[in-house]
Amino acid sequence: MTALLLAGAEETAGLSAYLERLVALDDRAAVRLQAGGTVLGVWGGPPMDVVTLRPVALAEQARVDVTVSAQRLLERLADDRPVELPAAVPGPGWAGLLPPRTGWTAVATVPAAVVDDAVRAGVEAFQRRVRLLSEAERTRARLDAVAEEVWGQPVLADVPLRAAHAADKVRLLHRDGEVTAYRAGGWLRLACPGGSVAVRPMATGLPLLPM
Repeated sequence: MTALLLAGAEETAGLSAYLERLVALDDRAAVRLQAGGTVLGVWGGPPMDVVTLRPVALAEQARVDVTVSAQRLLERLADDRPVELPAAVPGPGWAGLLPPRTGWTAVATVPAAVVDDAVRAGVEAFQRRVRLLSEAERTRARLDAVAEEVWGQPVLADVPLRAAHAADKVRLLHRDGEVTAYRAGGWLRLACPGGSVAVRPMATGLPLLPM
């Protein structure tokens, strides 16, 4: 069984918050763990047609590439003790289609607070439009259509607002620092203070985004 030693309580707390949000969005969430040195990449796939990445500093070198239950990993986190990884699970579709590691080109950078404000405005816009619908009109299909219209709008360069919304939902977006939009082939990525969110522009079937 593989064990990883995180580089302190701050790293443990940050990873815990990330995993808690993934599990809150999907109680069967899985994460793909990749490490080839002293940084662990924790990939998630919240139900927002995006892929999230939370980097975690390790106290010791490690080499791992495995997909595990987010809930089981969360239960094993503890300060100052090696984390024994839970058993591997079958990877969801997104885990085998991760964005490239290299070849990214920065296209725009803004203060993180600007992106955070855009997310708040998006939430308000979604809620306002839903309030205007009658009870009979609030079908899943209609709500999904409203969500797609709101969160499909660009937030930075061509990156859709849903990427920023996902970053906020899994605690990767903060008001301090900067957010940069990147492009690589068919992928777009938001690099936020706490991690990254990647999206493929041609992704379809956007589900209703939880508020």
